[in-house]
This record gives sequence, C-alpha cells and structure tokens, in this order.
Amino acid sequence: MSEINATRQIGSNRGNRRVWIEGTGAFKQLEALGWTKGVTYKRETTANGFTITRDDCGKLRVAGSAGRPVFDLCGAYVGKALAGCSEVAVTVTSKTITITGKSAAVLFPVILKALEVAA
Repeated sequence: MSEINATRQIGSNRGNRRVWIEGTGAFKQLEALGWTKGVTYKRETTANGFTITRDDCGKLRVAGSAGRPVFDLCGAYVGKALAGCSEVAVTVTSKTITITGKSAAVLFPVILKALEVAA
C-alpha cells in the first residue's frame, strides 16, 4: 500500500477542536507506511488544514503504542486552521500526511442527496 485516503470528523477535547488519527480501522496501514510510535515529524499549517512531514530533526513525535500509532492534533491552532469545517480529508503516504478541512456547506448537498435517496 502506498497511500491511505480517509475522512474523519473533527472532534473536541476540553473546549478545543481535535483531529485524532489512530492506526486502526481506515488507518490500520499507518505502520506499513512507516508511521510508527516515536517517529519524529514537523507540522505545518496550510490555508485549509495541516501537512505533517516526516523529519528526523522534528520536534513532534508519533504517540500511541506498538501496533497503534496516534496523531492527536488538539488546541486553538486546530480551531483556527479548520474554522467552519466539520470534518477533514486525510491522505497518508510514507513521507507526508495531509489533513484538509471540509466545510459543512460543502457537505450539505451530499447530505440532502442521501436523504432523497433514502426517502
């Protein structure tokens, strides 16, 4: 596997917005792509989210445990970067993780269409 693509809801913790990526479910292959506990990286804020880049000199580390790597982005910086978004699209490669906000306004037509089909 060379890439993982998935969508995650933006959560909250202690009044801050939170993006939680864990090496289970859709992200079970994080370890196969080299994102294991202790790997260092740098995080950059983009116009609509974040880019996480593997970096031997990075100050941030993958959390979690063996077999279950965890990225926990939580704080005021998440709220600022993802203002107006209800979920994120996540793309993982062996070198980068791209987290892009998806606004509720973009999702609304998709929800309406699903409701029409269900009716």
